[in-house]
Amino acid sequence: MGWFSNALFGKRKSLDTNKLNQYMQPTQDLVNEQIGYSRDMMDPNSQMNLAYKNHLMGQARTQGADMGQQMSKIAAQTGISPAQAMMQARMGQNQISGQSGGNLMNWMQGQQQAGLGLLGSMTGMQQGLNENQANAYVQQINAHNQRRSGRMNMFKDLAGMAIGGWTGSLQGTEKNTNTNTYTGEQQGDKKWP
Repeated sequence: MGWFSNALFGKRKSLDTNKLNQYMQPTQDLVNEQIGYSRDMMDPNSQMNLAYKNHLMGQARTQGADMGQQMSKIAAQTGISPAQAMMQARMGQNQISGQSGGNLMNWMQGQQQAGLGLLGSMTGMQQGLNENQANAYVQQINAHNQRRSGRMNMFKDLAGMAIGGWTGSLQGTEKNTNTNTYTGEQQGDKKWP
């Protein structure tokens, strides 16, 4: 029916993906932000992880220096040789450094797990939001097209009734000369009055 049906009943609507994207943009921005956080959590060289690493290393240095001072005091009080006190201080610093490295490794593993969990949650959330918005939009388009189709069918029915009524009134005024009857005989043996 083309342009005529479009003029009479309205154009069929089709999906506009840009409209879907517009609906999703505010939520998309939040999800992108969360995805960025999750990737930062998993990246050992991210600003957040490097800051924590520097914090742990600073604590290890401070604790090592404190231990060295304590060992020097103990050595002076107990008469231990300075070399022996220095060796014990170095062993203590190494132990603290090892503990800090272990703490950093545990923290990084926790960050990896938390980042993956957050990323998985955001992926599921994104999928759900996209599906909800897309379904709502598709339902609107389908409802519009169904209303248009209903109007077209109503018009066809009205036109059919009008034409049928008009042709029926014409048949009532004409003499029906077509009274072909079949008597049940073979195809070639039809008898026509």
